[in-house]
Formats: sequence, C-alpha cells, structure tokens
Amino acid sequence: MRFLLLLFASLLIFTACQPSNTSDLSLSDTVKPESVPTIDPANKQLYLAQQNYNKWCAHCHGWVGDGQPQVTIETAEKLGYHTVPRHDSTGHTWQHPDQILFETVKYGVQAPTNLYPMSPFDEQLTDDEIFGIIDYIKQWWTDEQRQSQSELTIQFEENNPFWQEDNLTDEES
Repeated sequence: MRFLLLLFASLLIFTACQPSNTSDLSLSDTVKPESVPTIDPANKQLYLAQQNYNKWCAHCHGWVGDGQPQVTIETAEKLGYHTVPRHDSTGHTWQHPDQILFETVKYGVQAPTNLYPMSPFDEQLTDDEIFGIIDYIKQWWTDEQRQSQSELTIQFEENNPFWQEDNLTDEES
C-alpha cells in the first residue's frame, strides 16, 4: 500500500511538471509522457512485466520511465558517464527495435566510456520476461511512437532473419 501511495504521489508531481501544450510537436520533439499505465491484474503477462520492471529497472530508469533520478545525474556526469535513458515518450527507447532493446537488457551495456554502464540481466530474467518488460515500457509511448517502433522491429527482423536463433537461449528459441 505504501508503494502505491508513493507511486501515486510521484505521478502527481511528474504530471504537474509537464508542459501543457504538446499538440504541435513532432515525433522527434519532446512530447508529454504517457501516464503510468494502469495494468489490469487479470492481464497476467503485463502485470508480471510491470512487477519485473519495478523490481529490476525502476531504480535506475524511474518508476514512471522518467530516467535517472535527478539527485544522481551530476555525479554520473562528473564521472564521465551519460545519464540513464528515459523510457517514457520523451526518451529515445522507442527509437530502437525490440531486438536491440532485448539485447541491451539481456547482455547489458559494457562500454562505460561511451554510455552508461548497465549490468546484464540474463541470470535474473528469462527471455520471455525481458520481452514482457519491453511490452510494459511501450505503454508509456504515444500511439505514433509505438507504430514507428513496431516498423523498426519488423525491419530489423527482415534484415536479420537469423537473429532469434543466435540471441535467444536454447530453451526458449
């Protein structure tokens, strides 16, 4: 219950600070983030994905997909790291196909001089759970962003027909 109250308070603060006029923005511009998705517990897959996101991702990427906590940004930048990306509609996550998002979560980011470091989650999450988290993150995007990202995913699949068997575990491929 305490978590829900904190989440609700964060949502109120988050939405109150957003710009009010976003009607004439393009996909490349900052757009008003979608609110925290309300997930029906009867939708077991998306509900589990939300729980996994909250457990494994939210502490870095934000409980509402709003990115690295503000209090840690200055330290990260002083150390020469980029900040942790936002997953909401103001971030760039929607500009990557599912396959690249999957690999990022599964294998992590190990180029700290170029990006933020991120541990791999291949031992904590199954492939299906990783794809579930990606589906959950998509709930924060605009319809246009979801459509664009879907097209990128299809294009990646067409250009990389052997990706699945090369990148999924033997038990799930």
